[in-house]
Amino acid sequence: MKISPKQYAESLYQTVQGKKDSDIEYAIENFVKVLQINSDINKLDKIAEQFCKIWDREKGIIKAEVVSAKELGKEIVELLNSYITKLSGAEKVLIKEKVDKNILGGAIIKYEDKILDGSLRNSLSELRSEMVK
Repeated sequence: MKISPKQYAESLYQTVQGKKDSDIEYAIENFVKVLQINSDINKLDKIAEQFCKIWDREKGIIKAEVVSAKELGKEIVELLNSYITKLSGAEKVLIKEKVDKNILGGAIIKYEDKILDGSLRNSLSELRSEMVK
């Protein structure tokens, strides 16, 4: 039976949860040995990716991306962080900023499976659609 990277990651998370650093190190060494025995060491990158997702979910951490036409100031990023925290109910939000001059102004916020498009480009597009009707 093949074990998926997600299954490996779930198993590793359950194994290390609540353990001391020395116990975690031992568990990881054994985990790697199991991967070698199962000839699944090539899945390590995907397992690590899945493990991070599980870790974040369990710790109430979400990742968000904010796309704006220009670099945002520290105060704006903090306000967005508070806003996303309130909307999502997360304990902590990690924001990755991205600049895209094509959106003209405003911002696009992406987190979990949601997209909040407050860009000027989108507003102009909606206005154009309304005027054509």
